[in-house]
Amino acid sequence: MKKIVVLPFLTLSLFASGDYIPVSELSHSKKEEYNFVNKTNINKQNSQVETNNYKSVSQESDEVIEPLEEVEIKETKPNIIENIKEKKEIIPNTKTVNKTLIKEYKNENILKDEVKYSDNSFSKDFSVTPKISYMNVTTSVDKLNINNKSHEIIPEFSLTYKNEHTIKADYFNVNSEEFDTNWYRVAYLYKFLNANIGLAFNSTTLKGIAIEDGKDNEKFATLELHLKNSQNQLQVEYGGFYGKNSGNIKSAYEYYLSLGYKIFNNDNLIINAGYKNRTIEDDDGYIIEYKGPTLGISSTF
Repeated sequence: MKKIVVLPFLTLSLFASGDYIPVSELSHSKKEEYNFVNKTNINKQNSQVETNNYKSVSQESDEVIEPLEEVEIKETKPNIIENIKEKKEIIPNTKTVNKTLIKEYKNENILKDEVKYSDNSFSKDFSVTPKISYMNVTTSVDKLNINNKSHEIIPEFSLTYKNEHTIKADYFNVNSEEFDTNWYRVAYLYKFLNANIGLAFNSTTLKGIAIEDGKDNEKFATLELHLKNSQNQLQVEYGGFYGKNSGNIKSAYEYYLSLGYKIFNNDNLIINAGYKNRTIEDDDGYIIEYKGPTLGISSTF
């Protein structure tokens, strides 16, 4: 009703003034003022115009305008790649870490780059001591005025169990123009304090003009006593044995003294020098004596 009343009134006024303007030529503000157009319609039209303008610009221009959301995604992609690179740089090389941890673990406590033996292993319980000696032997036989000299090598071998029980073997051989001797010995020794006490089995073969029939084979037992004292790198060994049998051996004995020196600190390689005397007396009263200086080397494994 308002529009119906206003339009005739407006028409009359325009004609009266002589300045008539068609409605189509009125501005939006005038249309809104005279209630020809609602504000919501104007806003919709403006939005459509802006949208059409946006589309027309994008169509006429060679540049493609991408939506805002896609632009934001592209801007964030380099950041994502940089974050991934940073994470890769932070992650250390696992091989290097493992090697470092193992090395530190070894240095701290347990794993050492050295050989360790269990309490029941052969190398822990047993030790082996080979020894070889040179002896400048003087062989003398009483009643016959035999006095020969020779250079002999005396090998020895010892096997020790838990530093208490020892099996020892040696071989003594003398070759001369008038008298020959082969002497084998195997002994069992038990350690008590600084002494090794035990028994030995002896087998001798004597050849020479002092022996009836030219040859004599004898077997007999001997009591053994061997002592050892050590201080720093010095070592002194001394002792001997004594025995006899019910046959032709009235007595057989030995005594010796040897001074040893450890070549290296905390090592069992020993050079030794000394003197030895080994004597046999038979039932006929012949005394066969072997004596002279010795020089040897030994080691324990």
